[in-house]
Amino acid sequence: MSAQNYVSGASIPSDYCTLFNPCVDSVVEELVRTVSALRNSSPTEITPLYTAVDPDALETLFGESATGARPNGRVVTFDYEGFEVTVRSPGCITLSPVETA
Repeated sequence: MSAQNYVSGASIPSDYCTLFNPCVDSVVEELVRTVSALRNSSPTEITPLYTAVDPDALETLFGESATGARPNGRVVTFDYEGFEVTVRSPGCITLSPVETA
C-alpha cells in the first residue's frame, strides 16, 4: 500500500497508517516510500533511515522468518523525519507528526 502525495507544507493527518505484507514487502522499503510520499520528496531526498533506527534490525524483527512464519505482537517506536513511527507486526506502520515547539 502506498501513501498519497501531500503538497509540501500542507497539513499531514494526525495519524497515517500503511499496511505491508511481511511475506513479500520490505518493512524498510515501505517505510521509506511512505515517508517520502508524505514529505512529497523522493526516497533519496529524505534523511537516511539508519540515522534513526537500524534497518537490518527492522527487517529481522518484522520481515518473514526463514520458516515463513509471520511474527506477531512486536512493536517498535522511533522518531524519523518529523514523525513518530510505530511499526507493529504483522505489517502495520503508523506515522504521527511530532509536535514541535
